[in-house]
Amino acid sequence: MHARLRFPFTIGLVAAAGLLLAACASGPSYPLYSPQAVTGTFGYSEQKIADAAFKVTYVSPQRSSVDSRNAVEERRQALLTLSNDMAIWRAAALTLANGQKEFRVTRRDNDVDVQRSTYDSYPYYANRRGPPGRPYYGPDFGPPWPDTSVWLRAQTTLMVEFGRRPGEDFFIADEAINRLRLTYPGADQPVLTK
Repeated sequence: MHARLRFPFTIGLVAAAGLLLAACASGPSYPLYSPQAVTGTFGYSEQKIADAAFKVTYVSPQRSSVDSRNAVEERRQALLTLSNDMAIWRAAALTLANGQKEFRVTRRDNDVDVQRSTYDSYPYYANRRGPPGRPYYGPDFGPPWPDTSVWLRAQTTLMVEFGRRPGEDFFIADEAINRLRLTYPGADQPVLTK
C-alpha cells in the first residue's frame, strides 16, 4: 500500500518542482516605460547634450508578425507609434525633473529593424528515404512549404530642448504624460515578478 501512495506523491512533487523552476526562469516582467539599462532589451535612455537639451532614445520590445505585407506594415506602424510615444513620455519626465514645463522636439529619427528567418516546419519528414537528394514526405503529403518568422523592433531618437520658441510646435510636459498614461495604462507601473 505504501508503493501506491509514493508514486502519485513523487509525480506531484516532480510537477511542483517543474512549475517552480519555470516560474523562476521566466524572470520579471518590465513595464513599457522602463530604462533600457534595467530591462536589457527595450526601454528608454537619455544623454544630456547641454543644460537645456537632451537626446532621448526609446527601443521597443521585439514583436513577431505574420509574414504578409499588410501584417508586417501594421506591426511596423504600431511599434513606431509606441517608440515615439515612449520617447515623448521620457522627454516630458526629463522636462519636469529639470524644473521646466514645456519642451520641443528639434529632431526625430525613427528606425525599424525587420528580421526574417525561414525554416522547415516539418523537419521530421526529412529523415525518411526518398529519391536521391530529395526527402520522402509520404504518400499523402507533398513537400511542406517553408515557414517564415518575422521579428520587428522600432527605435525613436529625439533631440529635445526645454522651453518654447514662437512659431514652433511644443509639448506641455504634464499634459503629454497624462495623455500617454491614458493611452498606455500600466506602462509606468513597478516591475512585476512572475
